[in-house]
Amino acid sequence: MKYIVVPDDINQLDLYKEHDVDTFILGLENYSINYPSVGLEEIKKLSQKYNLFIAVNKNIFNSELDDLLDKLKELAKLNILGILYYDLGVLNLVIDNKINLDLVWHQTHMVTNYNTCNYYYSKGVKYAYVANEITLDEILEINDKSDIKLFVNVFGYPIASHSRRMLLTNYFKSINKEKKDRTYTLEDKMGKLLIKENKDGASILSGYITNGTKPLFTLIENNIDYCVLDMQGIDKDICLKVVDKYNYIKDNFNSINDNEKEEIISYMNNLIGESTNFFYKKTIYKVKRGDK
Repeated sequence: MKYIVVPDDINQLDLYKEHDVDTFILGLENYSINYPSVGLEEIKKLSQKYNLFIAVNKNIFNSELDDLLDKLKELAKLNILGILYYDLGVLNLVIDNKINLDLVWHQTHMVTNYNTCNYYYSKGVKYAYVANEITLDEILEINDKSDIKLFVNVFGYPIASHSRRMLLTNYFKSINKEKKDRTYTLEDKMGKLLIKENKDGASILSGYITNGTKPLFTLIENNIDYCVLDMQGIDKDICLKVVDKYNYIKDNFNSINDNEKEEIISYMNNLIGESTNFFYKKTIYKVKRGDK
């Protein structure tokens, strides 16, 4: 099992490498959302020093296909580990043009079962980034019943939705106020959400950091291929403490007894909170019916 870091800033790559993480996810400029994005020339330089997965995870417009095809061909010449895709147009471009790139199925909330994973695996897709909304048991079922290699997020603010619309800009315009920040917090009785906006639209994220420490022990035991730590929007010192602790868990997994495991979990709960997202609860909701 390996860790992949999504850095808050690409200038932090050396810092994480010093803490024994050298695999990262970066976005391809103009073709990714919710990842720190860089241009093709910068990717060429960084790929000589780090292990990179490149996210091409936005909806692709017809007018972008030719340019994207050229960039995919250039990426195939580099020493990168794979491409994360959302739009099936990316998959078709790679297959139809016989581009030598490993692919990561990354359709956010749709990566939920082994049957679809097996279908994409039969199409040559090597990896699947499982949805944040499925349980640990469901992840293990996919791992057991599919040959596809899995990415599992174990740290960070999980995304709830993304819109091409400028939700914050439109809101502040409607109330005749100036939008001063890129990220705002929305809190009500249902909980807390983070809303951030850039040129690609608005993303809504959970306002609670996923603490995957407890399920991490099970993921390591079951040989999950990659666990993702998304550092975006989180204090750097906390991120480094998480990396160090998670490296300790992986390196000493066979010698950690139950008492030490509980101590580690308690430490991490105090550090980042106790939200395990949906690892231990199913996302089943019933629509309330009004009185007839």
